[in-house]
Amino acid sequence: MSELQSKREATFYNYTLVRKIALRPESKYSYMSTALLLVTVLYFIDGWYGLIYSIIGAVLMLLVHALVLRITLRRVDEMSEKKWTFRRDWPWIGPLPIMDTQLALFRRLHFHLFLVGCCVSGLFYPWAPSSLVISLVYWHIWLLTPRVRLLLTLRRERRDGIVRLEAKEVSFYHQ
Repeated sequence: MSELQSKREATFYNYTLVRKIALRPESKYSYMSTALLLVTVLYFIDGWYGLIYSIIGAVLMLLVHALVLRITLRRVDEMSEKKWTFRRDWPWIGPLPIMDTQLALFRRLHFHLFLVGCCVSGLFYPWAPSSLVISLVYWHIWLLTPRVRLLLTLRRERRDGIVRLEAKEVSFYHQ
């Protein structure tokens, strides 16, 4: 296959494929096993209450992430709001784009998400049991880990690029 033909195949509308980042199955399985590790540790520390706090922490962090992303998208880029939905494919769990999204917008949203999630977890510290606070912090970091890893991988790329998240790979395009 000629180089010109391969360039043509790597073009999506007016965007040219720059990088494809493969998501290895081993990293997906280790990512999911860390979630089971937290549930097990909290069970051994607090018994059934640890399991309940773990479930409450996961649901609460998913709601916080969805709310923060919805508010930030409405404020920053209302047109992109329809491109985001709740995803359940490993490792993309939580509110994420189902279509292509700009790298600059993805970075900005996750910066806000990281800060607000840490603040919400900190708000519970004085009043909630320690297992719930540990669970909130852990699920917040756990949900953001694949996204932060992706952002670190793309840290040297141009801001005007486009990111497409798929179950087995991440594609990065330039205009």
